Amino acid sequence: MDIIGRQNLRQMWDDLAELYGDKTALIVENIQGMACEYSYRELNEEINRTANLFHTLKIAKGDKVALHLNNCVEFFFCWFGLAKIGAVMVPVNANLLRNESAYIISQCDASIVVTSAEFYPMYQDIQQQADQPLRQVMLINLPAGTTTLPPEVLDFHALKRLQPDHLIHQEVLNVEDIAEILFTSGTTSRPKGVVITHYNLRFAGYYTSWQCALRQDDVYLTPMPAFHIDCQCTAAMAAFSAGATFVLLEKFSARTFWAQICKYRATVTECIPLMIKTLMMQPQMPWEKQHYLREVLFYLNLSEQEKDAFVQRFGVRLLTSYGMTETIVGVIGDRPGDKRRWPSIGRVGIGYQAQIRDQMGNELETGKTGEIYIKGLPGKTLFKEYYHMPEESAKTLSADGWLRTGDYGYVDNEGFFYFVERSCNMIKRSGENISCVELENIISTHPKIMDVAVIGLKDSIRDEAIKAFIVLNEGETITEDEFLKFCEGQMAKFKVPSFLEIRNNLPRSCSGKIIKKGLH
Repeated sequence: MDIIGRQNLRQMWDDLAELYGDKTALIVENIQGMACEYSYRELNEEINRTANLFHTLKIAKGDKVALHLNNCVEFFFCWFGLAKIGAVMVPVNANLLRNESAYIISQCDASIVVTSAEFYPMYQDIQQQADQPLRQVMLINLPAGTTTLPPEVLDFHALKRLQPDHLIHQEVLNVEDIAEILFTSGTTSRPKGVVITHYNLRFAGYYTSWQCALRQDDVYLTPMPAFHIDCQCTAAMAAFSAGATFVLLEKFSARTFWAQICKYRATVTECIPLMIKTLMMQPQMPWEKQHYLREVLFYLNLSEQEKDAFVQRFGVRLLTSYGMTETIVGVIGDRPGDKRRWPSIGRVGIGYQAQIRDQMGNELETGKTGEIYIKGLPGKTLFKEYYHMPEESAKTLSADGWLRTGDYGYVDNEGFFYFVERSCNMIKRSGENISCVELENIISTHPKIMDVAVIGLKDSIRDEAIKAFIVLNEGETITEDEFLKFCEGQMAKFKVPSFLEIRNNLPRSCSGKIIKKGLH
């Protein structure tokens, strides 16, 4: 089955602009409540201008450009502008600190980063590293009081305004071309670059618009970060592929979110457990059920009591979906017109197969818990590979298209899948995947610390909390405040442990590996 054919992202946007013209495509509301709005025709013109800008900067097919941005319209201009000339977007998690961001820039050999004044000092510092490929920083807004910029810093909007609204360079594009490299935390100590093609993104749009039964009169609203696969493939691409209106909030606020749902007459939205739990903490309003929501896409994990209370209070229904960056979309989930079975994560979607396998890779019978495997087409319905990591790619994705998720679950006799637990070295915190190994490697650099183990603990608000166990060098002492300050200086805020326990030793196996089962 091939529903994409040869339609790359450039052709998609030209077709959408022709088909939907002045219909509203995108609304972005900032944290001050101010919104900007673009029709399909206007958005395509801004994408063209941005493509022309990158072309004049000598960005060619296959070149990597990093985007370190919070939710904003410029993200979309750059994302699709780069795709139109065959260049590759590398979104950087906006919460990452200097060293984490520098690693990604270096790994993908990005020569330009598009960012905001907020992150400019960090990239100014990164540029001074001798081994860094970064040659230019492009700002979407200028630092306060700035009148002139050094030559290696570019003003995005000033330069874009000089460009025509039609494409000046028609690069030969193929649907198998790389459109994006999205770095995601895994069980390794460093993030892995997930390679995503034009085909992946087009398929994602059609697949999720089918899953949500989207129509062109729908309004899909989300506060999810644009640098995540979820916002891109489960929300934006789905809305655009259906000719619907996509509303992006700069940031989630439990205090204002439901009012925004009502204000924009959203018919589809998505919530992670943190959002649901904090929304339930807000004072009830008499207008709460005066909304237009048809579906609330939901991702793990929530108790049945919490789910029932949310559904009852707001008068909504949840559409459960399970996936990961490597699967591009929610490959298992509730399906349109099909029954739903809580707490199941749903059934396999169109174009995929799923199995539960044991440690030897053998398929297990109904009701038995094992690892979830997903079958798809690499570079089409699954990610293509990990960037410059062939061994990791081979471990995760077989030549015949079976993906090891590292997650565990079981399936019932009607094909409903149930999630049990994530792989042992991953922590899910407020929707962010965090590698325990990465944190352990950072913490172990502290001169007073001899040994370290990091685990996730169940947290009623943020999915999981992070706890660090440390063993100090002989004669050393450390306060919790000193430890936390060290972490805050070395890692993004969402990765900083919430709890610390100092031990004399850590339990280890005969092979020297730390046994985490005894840590809690």
